[in-house]
Amino acid sequence: MKKKAIALLLAASMALGVTACGSGDTGTTGAAGTEAGGTEAAGTEAAGGETASGEETGEKVLRLYLQDTPATLNGHTMEQDYDLVASLTATLYAVVADPETGMRQYVNMLAEGEPEVSEDYMVWTVKIGEGYTFTDGTPITAETIEYSIKMLNDPKLANRNSNASNFVNGAAYLRGECDWEEVGFKATDEYTLQITFEPGYEPANVTAFKRDWAYAFYGAVHPEMYESCISEDGTSCTYGTNLESFVASGIYEPTSLIEGQYLELHRREDADIYPIAEYFTPDVVTYVVVSDANTLLELFETGELDYVIANQDSYDGYSGAYYLYTPDNYGIYLNSVSPENPILLDVNFRYALYWGLDRETLVEAVHPTSEASALMYYPWATMPDPADPENTVRYYDTEEAKAVRMDGHEITMTGYDKDLALEYFDKAYEANGGQKVTITVKYSDFNENNKNWAEAVTNWYMELFGRDRLELVLQATPSATIYDDLARTNMKYDIMLSCGWYQTVDEPWNNTNWVYSGAFTYNTQYCTISTPELQQQWDELFYSAATGEYRHDDAAKMQICADLEEILYNDCSFIPAFSNGNRYFFSSRITPVTDVGDPDHLWWFLQATFN
Repeated sequence: MKKKAIALLLAASMALGVTACGSGDTGTTGAAGTEAGGTEAAGTEAAGGETASGEETGEKVLRLYLQDTPATLNGHTMEQDYDLVASLTATLYAVVADPETGMRQYVNMLAEGEPEVSEDYMVWTVKIGEGYTFTDGTPITAETIEYSIKMLNDPKLANRNSNASNFVNGAAYLRGECDWEEVGFKATDEYTLQITFEPGYEPANVTAFKRDWAYAFYGAVHPEMYESCISEDGTSCTYGTNLESFVASGIYEPTSLIEGQYLELHRREDADIYPIAEYFTPDVVTYVVVSDANTLLELFETGELDYVIANQDSYDGYSGAYYLYTPDNYGIYLNSVSPENPILLDVNFRYALYWGLDRETLVEAVHPTSEASALMYYPWATMPDPADPENTVRYYDTEEAKAVRMDGHEITMTGYDKDLALEYFDKAYEANGGQKVTITVKYSDFNENNKNWAEAVTNWYMELFGRDRLELVLQATPSATIYDDLARTNMKYDIMLSCGWYQTVDEPWNNTNWVYSGAFTYNTQYCTISTPELQQQWDELFYSAATGEYRHDDAAKMQICADLEEILYNDCSFIPAFSNGNRYFFSSRITPVTDVGDPDHLWWFLQATFN
C-alpha cells in the first residue's frame, strides 16, 4: 500500500490533469494527505539538469507549470489563478500553512496589529503598516486600499469579483443609487481603514474577518496605473493584462511573460518589508505552459520541473508521494423521500449500506489517489478555537466531534463494520417481508473510473448481504443529466453514485447547500433529511449559527456543528465514501512545507524547503 520506491521511468503515454467535480476523478486543490511517504521522487536523479533563470547566480528557483498563462493579473477581473495573483498582490492579511500542524494561519500583510471591532461586530477598524510600497516605490496607504475597493466595485466596470454588497449601502452603490462616500468602507486617515457591514454580513469573528481579506481580489491596485487603463466610457479596464499595465504590490513581481508559453516571477529586492516574507522561500518562480502530458513528464524527468501529478495506475503503491485532497465528499445518494422501492425509506437499510462499505479496500482499488472517508464533513475541516479565537483547530480533534454518534455507534474514519452492517440489513430485509430487494443504481458515464467504482460498490454489497437477498442493477447515465436527476424537483433515481459536493473547509456547519431543508436551499439540491422534525431541528440549529444568537459564539457553533453532523448521520440520505485527491511527486531539490493538514495550494509550493 504505497510502499515501493518511485521509479525514474515515467510512462509518457499516461494522461495527467484534472477533471470537473462529479466525474469521479481527482481534482487539484484541498488538503495534504496523511499517507505521504518520503521525499525521494521521480526525476530526482535528473534534478541537476538544465538550470532555470537565476540558478547560475545561486538563487533558489522554483519551477512550476500552468495550463495557460493568466489572462490578467488584475484581481478585480480574474476568473482563476487566484493563488498566482496572490503572490503578486498585497492584501490586508495572507494565508500560510503552519509547517508543524498543516493548519491554515491568517497572518498580517498590510495590516498592523489586531483589528478593532465594535461590540455588535458591525464596525471593524484596521491599521495599515507604514513603509509598504508598490514595486515602483509608490506608497501603499489606507487611501490606496479604499481606492482599490472602490474600483473593484465600480458600477460601470461591473467587475466579477465585487464585494460591496457586504458593506452598508454597498448594494445600492453597485446599482448606481448612491455615491461611494455613502458606502461603509473608508480610509479615516492615511493609515486607518474603517469597514461597516450590513446586518447579517458582518464577520462572525476575527479569523473570519482575516480570511475574507486575504483574497487577492481585495488587494492593492496601483491607482495611477489603474486609472490609465480605464476606457474612455469607464466600462472596461486593461490593468494587468500585460506586464506594462501592472505594478506589483506583493512579495513577488512578474519579470517575464510570453503569452501562452512562459511566466517568470522574481522576489522583490525589498520583499522583507513584509513580515510574511519569511514564510516564502523561492527567489525566482518560473511557470512553463504545458498542455501535453508527454511534454510534462519529459520536463520533470530532465529536472526542468519541480513536481508532477502522477495519478496513473502505474504509480499505485509507490512511496515518496504526497497527497493533496479536495474538500469534497463523494458517496452514495438514496432517494428516501418518494421512492418506488419502500426499503429505501427504511433507516436500517441506509445504516446497513453505511457500515457495510469497506471504503479502504474499494477506494484503494478504484481511486487510489483519493482518501477513504466515512465522515460527513471534510476530514481536515477546521473551526476557530473557542479557547483561542485567533487560532483554529481541526474539527475532528475536538471533544464535540468525538461525541457524535450514529444510532448510538461511534464514528470512525473508515466506517466499516461487517457485523453491524449485517445486523441492520437483516432488520430492513425482515421489514421488507423477507422478499428479495432489487434496486436500480445510476452512475455517471463520464469515464471508465465511474463505471469501475459503480461495479465495485454494487458487487461488494451483493456479496456482503447475499445475492439471493439483494440485487443492484447498474444503469449508466449521461453526466449532463446526473444533477437534473438528483434535483429535489425531479428525484429520478433510487440510488445514485459518482457524485458529491464541495464543502466549506473552515465552517463545516455551513454546508446546507446540499441539504433538503430550510430557506437556504435551492430547488436543484438533492440531499434530503427525511424526518420533518429533524428538518426543523436542522434549520433552527443552522440559523442560530448563521444569522442568529450564536453567530459570534465560537463555542456554541462548535457544538452546533456536531449536532448538525449527528443529524446527517442519523437521517440524511447520503453515505460518504471518499474525498478526491492528487498524487504529487517532487524533485529532490525541494520538500513541501508539510505533508499533513490543510495547506493552501499556493503555499504548498512557495513555502517549500530547498534541499
